[in-house]
Amino acid sequence: MKRFNGVVVQSETDPQLQEAYLPIPYPNDNHAANLLEMDNGDLLCVWFSGSGEGNPDTNVLMARLPAGSKQWTSPVQLSGDPERSEQNPILHQAPDGKLWLFHTSNEPHNQKTSRIVYRVSEDLGFTWSPTEVLFDGLGIFLRHPLLVLKNGDWLLPTYYCKLDGHYSVVQISSDQGKTWKEFEVQGSTHRVQMNVVELNDGTLYAMFRSRQADRIYTSVSRDNGKSWTVPVKSELPNNNSSMQFIKMQNGHLALIYNNSTMERDQFRWVQRKGEFRKKPLRTPLTLAISEDEGKTWPYFRNVQMADLEYKDSEIGYSYPSIISTRDGKIHIAFSYLRKGIKHVCLAEEWVKEG
Repeated sequence: MKRFNGVVVQSETDPQLQEAYLPIPYPNDNHAANLLEMDNGDLLCVWFSGSGEGNPDTNVLMARLPAGSKQWTSPVQLSGDPERSEQNPILHQAPDGKLWLFHTSNEPHNQKTSRIVYRVSEDLGFTWSPTEVLFDGLGIFLRHPLLVLKNGDWLLPTYYCKLDGHYSVVQISSDQGKTWKEFEVQGSTHRVQMNVVELNDGTLYAMFRSRQADRIYTSVSRDNGKSWTVPVKSELPNNNSSMQFIKMQNGHLALIYNNSTMERDQFRWVQRKGEFRKKPLRTPLTLAISEDEGKTWPYFRNVQMADLEYKDSEIGYSYPSIISTRDGKIHIAFSYLRKGIKHVCLAEEWVKEG
């Protein structure tokens, strides 16, 4: 595990890539990374780590790559409820400079008890306010970052894990997080982990993970998130795992996802409670670029493919996060075989060359 030292180096397999394996105090399970570039240029990464997803010792960690540095700091723990599993963190720096941390919190291995909690930092993430409950609707989850709309509203995509199905909603605040209103995405059963960008004309464009492991689904809103079209199947594959996309400074969309789907029989057999079932592959991890606001995705290239290490840990490369920094670079962080979090930095041209 010596490579998990946080040092940013040139990739041994591709000199155009910079990469780092973030330091990990708990090597058993590391998952669900999210990245944020701060207004001072620091890069932050949050994820959850512990002995196993759903266990009460699973907590949120945060590491920092200071502006101009090639060394990620050792992570600090930002949650610690001994009776709950703390997962799926996201970060948001508000226009006033305050840094918000949101994450889920549920009783061990019981998604139906999940709630969303938050903390706020006024010193760029070095100290934090006490944890408070934001949404206590049982079974509520989140995965993707908050979006500040052109009209100033905050839009936070969330979803519910209920006995009668999983479906997506958005939470909207017009007073910078003081109060929120919830709006359901009609027809979104089995479509979760909604990720939203705002297009040039103000249309909101969303992508969804599909519980059916078939394709990425998409939806649009033309009233600032209050109503959405019924999610429809796109051309892009999905393996019932998280993906993430962003709008870059040049208007292009960049999507990081597993190029895998049950429609192509990309699965492995796993055994659970004495029975075998099909589990979709979480490899390769692919970066795609759209120059026409998601209508077509002509450019794509694999960021991470299965190698010899994968044969001993077939969990895969998953739950990616992607941001575009002020210098135009693309940064990606993802679960590396759940052993740790891998960070990759590249240029958009790298994708098009591939």
